[in-house]
Amino acid sequence: MSSPPPSDPFALFRNWVSEWEKLVNQHGAELLAKPEVAQAMQQVSSAKLQVQAASDAQMAKLLGAANLPSKADIEALGTRLAGIEATLARIEVQLRGSAGAQPRKPKPARTRKPGD
Repeated sequence: MSSPPPSDPFALFRNWVSEWEKLVNQHGAELLAKPEVAQAMQQVSSAKLQVQAASDAQMAKLLGAANLPSKADIEALGTRLAGIEATLARIEVQLRGSAGAQPRKPKPARTRKPGD
């Protein structure tokens, strides 16, 4: 006589999830193979980008009316500041290089003796 297999509810659940995933993947692949679906997804993405651009423009107008900088203004300021820092770094390197290249003035000789 064979013993009954141990009942493992988690194994049953794992098997169910595995089968469900296979079915979903199969139907999803069939759905995405249709050109109409791909075109609809492209249109949704395009609409999302247009809404985001309009939202950014409106926010920039509102911030401008409140005399506050927009995200683009802050990014431009950061870029400009990075350029200034790079220029200062180049100037520092040039100053250090030129200071090392020029001989220092010699100090005058100490020939005078006390009491002279």
